[in-house]
Amino acid sequence: MKHFLILLVISWLANATGFAAPDAVTMRFLAERAPGNLGEVLLAVGDKLSPPFALSSDHLSDPIPAPALKMAMRLQDKPTVLAEIILPENGTSFIVLLIPDPKGGFSPVVINASDINFRGGDVYFFNHAEKPVIGYVGTAKFILKPGEGRLLRPAGAKEETYYDVGFGVRETEGDRVMRTLRWPVLTRSRSYVFFYLNPTKNRIDFRAVDEFVAP
Repeated sequence: MKHFLILLVISWLANATGFAAPDAVTMRFLAERAPGNLGEVLLAVGDKLSPPFALSSDHLSDPIPAPALKMAMRLQDKPTVLAEIILPENGTSFIVLLIPDPKGGFSPVVINASDINFRGGDVYFFNHAEKPVIGYVGTAKFILKPGEGRLLRPAGAKEETYYDVGFGVRETEGDRVMRTLRWPVLTRSRSYVFFYLNPTKNRIDFRAVDEFVAP
C-alpha cells in the first residue's frame, strides 16, 4: 500500500509539472516568419531539454518527440522563452504553426495532424493581418477575421485538374482583390497559407507551404 501511494504521488507530480505526455506523440514546427539570426531552439519542461533544432518558414521541421503536453520553446544559448505550447490530450501527431507575436516570440497554433478529417489536398489558412481576409479555392469559400485560422477542403475542380483560386481583403470601402491564380488538384500534400502584412510592400500578402502526405 505504501509503495502504491508513492507511485501515485510521483504520477501526480509528473502531471502537475507538465512532464506527462502520451507515448509516441510527435510535433513538427513551421514558422510564418523567423529572424535569420534566431539560431537553434529547443523544448523545455522544467530542467528537461530536448535536442536543439532549427525553425524554418519554408518547410515543416522533422518530427520531434513531445516531452510533455505542456512545454516552453526557448533559445538554445539563453533561457529566453519564445512560446508556451500546450498540446491537446487526444492525437499522436501535431503541427505547430508559429505566428510572430508583436510583443516578442511566437503565438503557437496547434493543429492535430493525425485528425482523419485533415486529408491530402486540404488547406489550412491563418490570417495574421489586421483586416478580414476572404477567398475561395474552387467553389469552397472562406472568410477569416484577424487572428483566425480555418481548415478548408477545396471543391469544384476544373477539368479535374485545377482550381480557380482568389484571395482578397475586406476593406471599409469594399472588398479588394489581392490575387487570383490557379492551383493544381493535389491529393498527396496538404497546404498551410499565411496572410500577413508584408513589411517590404506595406500591404497584406500571403505565402503558402506544402506538406507531403504519405499514402
